Amino acid sequence: MASSIVDRKLDLLYLIYFCLHIPVLFLMDLQSLYPVSLTPSFLTAIKNSHIANYNDLFFVSPPIYFNLFVWLECLIHLPVSFWAIGGLLRDSPRIPLILLPYALETFLTTLVCMHEYVYWPIPRYQKVDLTKLYGPYILLSIVMAIDMFIRLWRIVSAFTAAKKGKKNI
Repeated sequence: MASSIVDRKLDLLYLIYFCLHIPVLFLMDLQSLYPVSLTPSFLTAIKNSHIANYNDLFFVSPPIYFNLFVWLECLIHLPVSFWAIGGLLRDSPRIPLILLPYALETFLTTLVCMHEYVYWPIPRYQKVDLTKLYGPYILLSIVMAIDMFIRLWRIVSAFTAAKKGKKNI
């Protein structure tokens, strides 16, 4: 029987993250994929507020690669987020197989974005604000990647030990 999500602190953190990440994807991150004529005004207002508060140029004049990152969010983040909620709740043994590459992709794309805005012609305090916004994604992806690597390492080690044990019989 699977242990409770409440007893698995990191899994609980990941569950909360994915539950929050899905609305952020639909409300903000994937907006550039919506037809302008079908985008509700409240979504445009959310984006405009974000731009006004953070001076986030990714949503004003995105670099050429940013559209690829949006598609990665649509094709990887969105389905993984939905799957991860169920997988975490039922303590699926497949969690590390899915979340390790997810964490590495999230780390890399977020790092690229953070590197990009360091060179933007915006005041330093706005770069600090952007770091407060993007930084948690870096931190969580590092924690998740290390955690998932350790879980996979243990699974492979147990399998290897069991296989060696059978050879000795």
